[in-house]
Amino acid sequence: MNYLLIGVAYLVGAIPVSLIVGKVFLGIDIREHGSKNPGSTNAIRVMGKKYGVPVFIFDVLKGAILVLIVHIGQLNGAFEELFHPLVYGMAAIVGHVYPVFIKFKGGKAVATSLGTFLAYAPVIGLAGAFGFLISLKQNGWVSVSSTVGAFSLSTVAILVYVFGPMDLPWTIIMGTRGILEIPIIALIGTTLIIIRHKKNYQRLRAGTEPKIASFNKK
Repeated sequence: MNYLLIGVAYLVGAIPVSLIVGKVFLGIDIREHGSKNPGSTNAIRVMGKKYGVPVFIFDVLKGAILVLIVHIGQLNGAFEELFHPLVYGMAAIVGHVYPVFIKFKGGKAVATSLGTFLAYAPVIGLAGAFGFLISLKQNGWVSVSSTVGAFSLSTVAILVYVFGPMDLPWTIIMGTRGILEIPIIALIGTTLIIIRHKKNYQRLRAGTEPKIASFNKK
């Protein structure tokens, strides 16, 4: 059952939402436009907020859905035989980054990682979201802000592992102290985000990395 659910989580994460939305509603292949990445950032740039924002929401949900189901079940005394909820979120993140449906060339792990931690421990997920938004307001680069958000999330995850609560209801929103899956999966997600932004970092060094439209002063 554990490994079957991991497979299901991977397949859910591997659903190329931006590709489906682009082809169904606009008749385009998102992989042929913008940065050619099938993630939600490129979807927003290419397809606009009308279609790009729903893509982002669905990418977040891909990481959240099984984590939330398993987490609620375990809190209620069910699913005790299953792995920690974040394990299934990690499978969804890997599916999003390396999707079998489009030759293992997927998104950059940001939205699905956010969904994974929002579903398990909202405080950790929100730390990543706030880090992202504050950085984006300061510099306008999504790639830089994604990295800052990832490090913010991982930092709070480590703090929760060391200093976090042990009793309900605080564990529901913050995570539980001493649960090794929390920092490990946060750090794996951060590592994937860094790996998937390698080309962005190269463009930053070359001075050619674009900012999002509202922060572009040109």
